Amino acid sequence: MLSPRWHHEPLSGAGAARAGGRWNPPGVAALYLSADHATAIAEYMQALIHPGTLAPYEVAADAILDLTDASVRAEAGIADSLLTQSWRRIRDIERGEPDSWALAREGMTSGFDGCLVPSVQNRGRNLVLWHWGATGARVSVIDPADVLTP
Repeated sequence: MLSPRWHHEPLSGAGAARAGGRWNPPGVAALYLSADHATAIAEYMQALIHPGTLAPYEVAADAILDLTDASVRAEAGIADSLLTQSWRRIRDIERGEPDSWALAREGMTSGFDGCLVPSVQNRGRNLVLWHWGATGARVSVIDPADVLTP
């Protein structure tokens, strides 16, 4: 889902960089993508209904950390609680840094283009990309009417 503010830059990741997200610290651009439309809508709306544009993407990526796989998490020493940590409370109320940001930084510097994570909002999956375009995963927005870019 693209907010009206960023629908003209569907590949920028700038919206996520403004305040940070569950899987990216502030100042770090990220693309948050969902595997299906229901998950995309649930993630975008969360507790607040607001306008958005549902847009399909095509992604080809080789270096993705699959955090939906319990064996991968166990091998990497990642606690299941990290996936559902109240990152906004930590960021906004405690003025701290969520553990997921440290994991994202480590993933970014370890050669991963992003991570596949279970949705906290529904039973779907999300792909969060830290590196795309010239530096990582190949991503394109499917926009046959050319309405999402200026």
